[in-house]
Amino acid sequence: MFQSNNFKINRSSAGSGKTYNLCMNFILIALVGSQKFSPEYFKKILAITFTNKAASEMKSRILEYLECLSLAMNKDGTLDWLLTRTSLTDQQLISNAQKVRTSILHNYSDLKISTIDKFNYDLVRIFSRDLGLTTNFELELDNDKIIRAAVSNLLSKINESGNDLSNTLLDFAMQNLEDGKSVDIQRSLEDFSINLFSEESYQHVSNSNSSIKDCMNLKKILLNKKNNILKKVNLISLSINKVFSSNGFVKEDFIRGSFYIHFTNNLNDTKSWMPSEYIQKNISNNIWYSESLHRSRKKLIQSHKKTFISLYNDLMKLVKNYNSYDAILSSIHSIALLNELLIEINEHKNQMNIEQISVFNKKIHDLIVEQSSAFIYERIGARFNHFLIDEFQDTSVLQWQNLLPLIVDSLDYGSCFIVGDGKQSIYRWRGGEVQQFLELPSIYKSDNLMYSSEWENKIKSHYSNDFVDNQNYRSRKKIIDFNNSFFEKLKLILNKKYITIYDQSKQKSDFSTNGGYIRIDFFSDNLKTYKQQILDAMLHDVVDLIDNKSYKYSDIAILCNSKKSISMVAESLNRNKIPVISNESLLINFSEHIQAVVTFLRCILDEDDKFSKLRLVFYLENKFKNKLSVHDINKKISNDITLKELLQLYSVSFDKSYLLKLPLYQLIVDIYKILSIPEDAYTSFFLDAVLSFMDKSEEGIHSFIIWWDENKDKNSIVVPEEINAVNIMTIHKSKGLAFNIVMIPFNWEGTRNSSEIWVDTDMITNFKLRSSIIKSSSKLLHSDFHKEYLQEKDLSLLDKINKLYVAMTRPIQRLHIYSKEIPKKITNTFLKSGRLNSLLYSAGIRSNFTFGLEVEINQDDYQDGSDLFTIKKLNNINWRNHVSLKSSLVRTWDQEGMLSKQKWGKLVHYALSLIEKSEDIEICCNKLYLQGLCDKTDKVLLVSKIDEIISHPDISCFFTSKWKTITEKEILLPNGLSYIPDRILISKDTTVILDYKTGMPNIIHHQQILNYEKILSDMGYSNIEKYLVYTESENMLVKL
Repeated sequence: MFQSNNFKINRSSAGSGKTYNLCMNFILIALVGSQKFSPEYFKKILAITFTNKAASEMKSRILEYLECLSLAMNKDGTLDWLLTRTSLTDQQLISNAQKVRTSILHNYSDLKISTIDKFNYDLVRIFSRDLGLTTNFELELDNDKIIRAAVSNLLSKINESGNDLSNTLLDFAMQNLEDGKSVDIQRSLEDFSINLFSEESYQHVSNSNSSIKDCMNLKKILLNKKNNILKKVNLISLSINKVFSSNGFVKEDFIRGSFYIHFTNNLNDTKSWMPSEYIQKNISNNIWYSESLHRSRKKLIQSHKKTFISLYNDLMKLVKNYNSYDAILSSIHSIALLNELLIEINEHKNQMNIEQISVFNKKIHDLIVEQSSAFIYERIGARFNHFLIDEFQDTSVLQWQNLLPLIVDSLDYGSCFIVGDGKQSIYRWRGGEVQQFLELPSIYKSDNLMYSSEWENKIKSHYSNDFVDNQNYRSRKKIIDFNNSFFEKLKLILNKKYITIYDQSKQKSDFSTNGGYIRIDFFSDNLKTYKQQILDAMLHDVVDLIDNKSYKYSDIAILCNSKKSISMVAESLNRNKIPVISNESLLINFSEHIQAVVTFLRCILDEDDKFSKLRLVFYLENKFKNKLSVHDINKKISNDITLKELLQLYSVSFDKSYLLKLPLYQLIVDIYKILSIPEDAYTSFFLDAVLSFMDKSEEGIHSFIIWWDENKDKNSIVVPEEINAVNIMTIHKSKGLAFNIVMIPFNWEGTRNSSEIWVDTDMITNFKLRSSIIKSSSKLLHSDFHKEYLQEKDLSLLDKINKLYVAMTRPIQRLHIYSKEIPKKITNTFLKSGRLNSLLYSAGIRSNFTFGLEVEINQDDYQDGSDLFTIKKLNNINWRNHVSLKSSLVRTWDQEGMLSKQKWGKLVHYALSLIEKSEDIEICCNKLYLQGLCDKTDKVLLVSKIDEIISHPDISCFFTSKWKTITEKEILLPNGLSYIPDRILISKDTTVILDYKTGMPNIIHHQQILNYEKILSDMGYSNIEKYLVYTESENMLVKL
């Protein structure tokens, strides 16, 4: 049915139609399978993509192409493509397309096109019991939330009297201080904990078994070794200086005096121990003196050369050891806390019954790779014969190896089609390893795979390289030609083993439109900073493109290297009334109205929050008239003006007690009205976020504010793609997209210049520490970790070149690059920095550059999309005019309309209804305070009062774990009436009714509890005891 060489790899470049190829291969398999087997054969195909958006696009295109084929339409050459790759006739293809499309629409859930994370999630669900997980665990996408909880729990264990953990945390903070980092222990630990979830860390973390005590003992050993090295270097200094002085050597005897100066002046400071590259090069080349040196002095140096080389080699060995020990010591406290953090993280996950998507690959890897495919398929409940994998260069090692058992098994009767582009590998920080793609069909890092040899042999026996014409269907000819030339030169700065990634980078432009324009400008810090000059230049170009060259705002994309750069560009364009869409501008919290609503909530919750009141004033100043100045109002805030009085200054009134009784959603709607907030996309999506919170969390203003602070940078509005605005995004976000005009600004500073790398430390620590994570710095070049350091440098440079490749292959018509000027002195550090100007320099662009016709205008049809995005106003009717609610009196007392004594009694009654055991008192009273039902003073009094009641000698026995407790549960009678006893306690042989009374004793109370007794008796309860609890009476407990 299918080709014998059915493990195919498509190594394509940007704009070459990779998605088209994947979709067409899916359709080919489905149509041929329909002809020979069934229209439902598509269920045997599993397509793996990198993002949800890519999966959605692939599904849409497959259905679109199938619809066109079923109508005998040759859209995008789909029919021609299929006819050249199958023996089916055009009529058979059309007929089968109709059948397959219908089958997919009727069985849409069986269309298996998903992300690799979704597939792994399904596997974890299926194998949850094998993995020690509960079957109802919840998926947590936010690692930060787990990290914060774990770190907080760890810090809570600090002991004032001092223990191993406390001392290590203190040392950790001191080390950060020495390294110039933040002394905020919590923030530093949270940053370090991120390393625990990366795939690269998995092997190292899983093998870590060093306790705090072990690490601290190792610290002493390494410090002692460093001290010994200091002594040995001092001896070298004394020895060589003795040789110098006893033989009359002076600096003029040595070439440029460098060797003499180094060993006489630089050995007193560890930072200057390392001989310069000039000295190392001279010694390596046996160059010690200048040709003009007197013959007798030359002879003298030659006679002592062995001594000099011996001492030099001794120094180099000591420097190597010193740098190695220093690298381990710089992170020893982090490693010491590693296991403690892991324990806290696992305890938190178990307690909350959650699991992270980032660890799914790790959890299933050891289980899956040792199982037969038959076993896996049996558990999955489906069998896949064909696999399509997109963006393979970003697939991690574990992700690929988790699929291998299924793929290898399918090759005898099915197929595997892999698509990728090593030049677009920019997700190394998420586990993607381009080397894995380069080595296919060999299995990369297969040492721990039981069947690696068998699998690899089978893959190679079925392997064929999918023919790629390497056409670019996206960009204009000039852009394609420029990029071909640019990256042909730039690739030469890569390590030789990575240059092959760009060997096939030259693309054809046979089907491309003529034209295209490239402009590269350099800016220096003169009257304005170069960044401000770039912002001004981009603004000028955007206006020119819109006004003079017939482009729309939506034709333009500005691709930045960091979120900080995005903010800078967005702010500049917004200030000049240019519409923009960016990750930041789409955030709900970007709206000043939403910020005002949240500030209002903070003020309601805490009247003492002067900062929030002041922020609210700045918002009100722009909306409402007020006779007082901001300065005068600030004085009033300092003098504890209430929120109600503050808003009255702006003629805004509200009833705080009424607001506090509203559900959160209705509270937000009412705040919109109070502050006269206009309805827009942000306000509508904010209400959606409120509903999402209410579905998952305990309702309450305080809880919501905590949740919002954690999630405000994640909740965005959704806008149609057609909206007419300049797109501003990171290069990573732009992958897979195309724009008529692309602008690439700045010089790519602001990103981390150094990274952290895992290294094996068994040998250097005499097996006392298996591995460690260390900071990448140039000192590692002369350490036991120089190979790891050089590899990290090479990969980092590749990341930056790949990122530039992705950015420069997004434009269709025009490419504008704005960078910092080339420095006058070109150093090796500059060339390897990966800065934008250094990459341009290495590609031969060293001054302002243009290619193509600048006067070229947009030839595409112009459609004004400025009014495409309209918001339909919500019909917020006043439900109180249409609905009448019957509420529990206790929960809806009028806080201002009733007597203080009555209010207090009902508050006590409500609090008692929430408490099951004495340990709940503090939690319950805090909850009432956070709900706004009492202030801080009342809360303290309430805790004291409830404790007095529950600790009463005659009452305390009713608040223990002995009982099954039922509080405030409604009992519905056959006649339609209902009763709500305050507290029912059930044990094996006794049932107890407790009813709380906050007033004076009354005979009516007796009748009420007797009614409760009769109801429970009718329900089958026996041996019923009845008690009235008078909270304000000396005789507190009355038994009936």
